[in-house]
Amino acid sequence: MAKIAMMIDTSKCIGCKACQIACQQWHSKPAEDTSFTGSYQNPEDLSGASLNVVKFIEVGNNGDLRWLFFPDRCRQCVDPYCKDACPLGAIKQHRMGFSGVNEARCDPSKCQMECQTACPFKTGSPTPMGIPRVGYMKDGELQDTKAQKCDFCYDRIFNPTLRGADDSAGIPNFDGEFVNSRRPACELSCPTGAIRAGYAEQIISWAKARIRYLKNNGYPNATGYPGLYTHVVWVLTEDRSVYGL
Repeated sequence: MAKIAMMIDTSKCIGCKACQIACQQWHSKPAEDTSFTGSYQNPEDLSGASLNVVKFIEVGNNGDLRWLFFPDRCRQCVDPYCKDACPLGAIKQHRMGFSGVNEARCDPSKCQMECQTACPFKTGSPTPMGIPRVGYMKDGELQDTKAQKCDFCYDRIFNPTLRGADDSAGIPNFDGEFVNSRRPACELSCPTGAIRAGYAEQIISWAKARIRYLKNNGYPNATGYPGLYTHVVWVLTEDRSVYGL
């Protein structure tokens, strides 16, 4: 079966957080406690209740202030470090490439969160940590959860109740518009088309073409992130260091 991937084009992101809320809604996650920290970014980082958080990055000086947006979530590694590290075998990888947590097998009380330690993509401050995440704050109290991370909305992709009229085979076909109902919730909710899922080779081709276009149209520092070893790739308008990556 062909591998699938996702491209997030930050040049089209307007920071509306539609993808953030759609992810939370589809996965039935509650709203967690938040506080104003001087930015519209909320919550501050990923958690057991927030699998996708739109990060706000302020850049510029001398009155030239602008925001960069970065919808942060699991990178969906081609060879998941978290999966290999989990002593309980709770993280599974689908043959289409994406991975997710089997909550029936996950029990943070029986491990040292090796999945989080093994993740190379540490985020947050003052102490960055890997993905997946456990727990969140609600009404001032820490709520326990199983390990949580983006699962590429596998239960949408393979959900027969969301099958389009022409999707009789029951196998995702990202070439046609008729499978829109079975795409990831974040992609469907994005009003600017900044998020696109598709076959991996197609996504990589789109990302490279978009980077070339941006470089030639006002964004000379445009680049891709993280690379060719993940199933989620970002198109950035500035060097990754500007985003704190």
